[in-house]
Amino acid sequence: MRKERSIADIGIFKEKIHTALYKNNDIKEVLLGDLTGKSNSEIMKEFKDHVKSHLFIDDTIEETASFIFYDIALPFVHPQIKTCQITMYIITHRDILENYSKEGYHGNRADILAQMVEDTLLNDEEVTRSFGIGPMEIYSLYPYNSRRFYGVQVVIEVPNFR
Repeated sequence: MRKERSIADIGIFKEKIHTALYKNNDIKEVLLGDLTGKSNSEIMKEFKDHVKSHLFIDDTIEETASFIFYDIALPFVHPQIKTCQITMYIITHRDILENYSKEGYHGNRADILAQMVEDTLLNDEEVTRSFGIGPMEIYSLYPYNSRRFYGVQVVIEVPNFR
């Protein structure tokens, strides 16, 4: 009997995250600015430039913008259940950190973007149900601070069947 592939969940989760984030027009606005007049293919290409399914940030970003980097880990894999962790870096270039606001959201551009990601992944019931057997929960939040970028590191845990 063939065992289910736990490692495939890493790619599956990445695809689900990318799709969910892309559906949120507020996130696209923060990341890409005004989308008026742009084709769907242009928007998708630009979105992929700002949302990456890896955590390698240093020396990869040349522009003054906001970004979402994420990756998946499976820290607990037991015979019947596994825990998936989503680690996200939601970051903004320091030069544009303080020049964005949106009604209903609080803080700087990186804070607002992080709240939008939370709304998309944890507060959208349809998205949450597509990931695992229980509710997705924020495990930890830490500031992300580098020479040019500031933001938040978010770790989300998702229980799932093996």
